[in-house]
Amino acid sequence: MAKEEETKQGMQVLVEALNEEGVDVIFGYPGGAVLDLYDQFFKNGTNHVLARHEQGAGHMADGYARASGKTGVSVVTSGPGATNIVTAVATAQMDSVPMVVISGQVAQAGIGKDAFQETDVIGVMTPITKYCVQVRDARDIPRIIKEAFYIANSGRKGVVVVDIPKNVGQQMVAVSELNTEIYLPGYQPEKQQKITNNEHIQNIMEAIQASEKPLLLVGGGIAKAGAEEDLREFVHTHKIPVVATLLGLGAVDSKDPYFLGMGGMHGSYAANMALMTTDCLINIGSRFDDRVASVPDNFAPGAKIIHIDIDASEIGKVIQPDYELIADAKVALEALNASALSNYESSEEWVAFHKDNLAKHPMALPEARSTIRPEAAIAYLGEKTDGEALVVTDVGQHQMWAAQFYPVRHTQQFLTSGGLGTMGYGVPAAIGAAFGAKEGQDVVAIVGDGGFQMTNQELNILSVYDVKPKFMILNNEVLGMVHQWQDKFYGQRYSHSEFLDKNPDFVKLSEALGVKAARVSDPAEMEAAIDAMLAYDGPYVLEIRIAKDELVLPMVPAGKPNNEMEGLG
Repeated sequence: MAKEEETKQGMQVLVEALNEEGVDVIFGYPGGAVLDLYDQFFKNGTNHVLARHEQGAGHMADGYARASGKTGVSVVTSGPGATNIVTAVATAQMDSVPMVVISGQVAQAGIGKDAFQETDVIGVMTPITKYCVQVRDARDIPRIIKEAFYIANSGRKGVVVVDIPKNVGQQMVAVSELNTEIYLPGYQPEKQQKITNNEHIQNIMEAIQASEKPLLLVGGGIAKAGAEEDLREFVHTHKIPVVATLLGLGAVDSKDPYFLGMGGMHGSYAANMALMTTDCLINIGSRFDDRVASVPDNFAPGAKIIHIDIDASEIGKVIQPDYELIADAKVALEALNASALSNYESSEEWVAFHKDNLAKHPMALPEARSTIRPEAAIAYLGEKTDGEALVVTDVGQHQMWAAQFYPVRHTQQFLTSGGLGTMGYGVPAAIGAAFGAKEGQDVVAIVGDGGFQMTNQELNILSVYDVKPKFMILNNEVLGMVHQWQDKFYGQRYSHSEFLDKNPDFVKLSEALGVKAARVSDPAEMEAAIDAMLAYDGPYVLEIRIAKDELVLPMVPAGKPNNEMEGLG
């Protein structure tokens, strides 16, 4: 009698494929179209974190991915489940975060017929993902999951959405018929990982050697490539000053003598002056974002531009380089460090120029006053954690203060929504980061009262899971950055940007969600309050009351070149 062939349900095959990829935590929210998958989670003891909203699940997966260096995974149901995670998907994609989202879909018979909880996920997600695919046959699930993780975590990293109709997840398939081999003939990013033409490296090094005032501009590509040590070797070998983008913070230690600070709209004076006076700008892993190069026609005006990026579409998109190299940042820096033209050092005069600028307009703490200065609170946090905490921010004034005053030491340590600028990112991303952080590492979210109100419900899960992130709310009772722009550019017409005394009691709200909380408003008590937050063995919310007229300075107004800074100390 012939042996009966082994069969498995599609969603069982999916769970096994996720296990094969080494997925150790999934963030999600169940619904009708994914109940078969959740049944398999139950049977397999899958480590699943139940978010309180699908957007929160997506930001948790994002924070986990940035903190751990692994691929974040989220699961949502069809229709509103999928549309609720759209903001998190766009956030991760803009910042090149490797993430795989599994979305349930109505049965194939209902697709295109406005079935209950149907949404065209492929149509919605394709413009904001790296790749989006709908599974049509359960036998293809192993192959598609392998492809999803490979695409998300190779080349320029990004988000992949896998949409699975309910009937496909229920389909029984013979194990012998499962498709397991990746088939992506049109996607071969490994070809960009190898620098086979040394002429590119030689041209770049010769351009640097011919310069008198070289400058490095480094972005998030350094972290994504794991190129931190390679960059630091290059910097110290050639004594070249460094400017970071927001997502490039930590690529070199903030205490490094060659680090000039963050460049751009709220960057340091030294960084922006360097960008405008360099004669050779080496951009590695940054896309010339408009927050750094707000006036492309008047950006590094006298410089030869070298652009090294893994994504060919970024080359020439904003600024046309004189020399280009399409490569992973680590591969490129390894080749540059190994170059025979490595006997070059930046001049003492060029280095001294930056030291003078750093001293002329330092990123200094403002004068004390009767209310807590947000810069002082962040600087004290940095002092107490020696710049080693994993810092997550929301978006707004507090984000810029954190970038200016927290002394970031390493990559994958300052997590923030850079490209999309997503309010509500901070709380769930910090929770996800706490799952991916190094053992014993402090995880501290710095958020505003506006963003906190968008996703604070996610605090509720902290009573269930053994992670202990801290949250500092800088509460000025206004939408700070909007308020600042209305003050400067809209004649102080504060249209719908002031909460004033209408905010909830954040301490009671946090406690209702199961998290210990406290409030501080007296500058004399601020340090003790932060000490108590850090010392507490569990999640903690600290509301820090600040004045509504606090400003993020210095500032390069939109449309102005980097050397036209306002609010210099």
